[in-house]
Amino acid sequence: MFPWRSGPSWPASAPTPDRPRVLALYKYDACPYCARVQRALERLPVEVERRDVRQSPEWRKDLVARAGGTQVPCLLIDDYPLLESADIVAWLEAYAARAK
Repeated sequence: MFPWRSGPSWPASAPTPDRPRVLALYKYDACPYCARVQRALERLPVEVERRDVRQSPEWRKDLVARAGGTQVPCLLIDDYPLLESADIVAWLEAYAARAK
């Protein structure tokens, strides 16, 4: 987490990680920011559908429709697009911690 921030490390408009959510990660393997999120998912007990935008044109179109662009990584949380790998990792860590 980010010790210099007093509140959550993700946008206030993002869904809270306090209950089960439907999660999908838009990514592609050569992206270093996507790799950061993927490493976090390897260590966290969180189920996330992975959608590779380079392997599937349909997922790329879906990302544009939902997030308004092609930026990855993008974590879709109950249809809310969360961008920025550090914010995504912080949200996933909080989400994983809620289950403990």
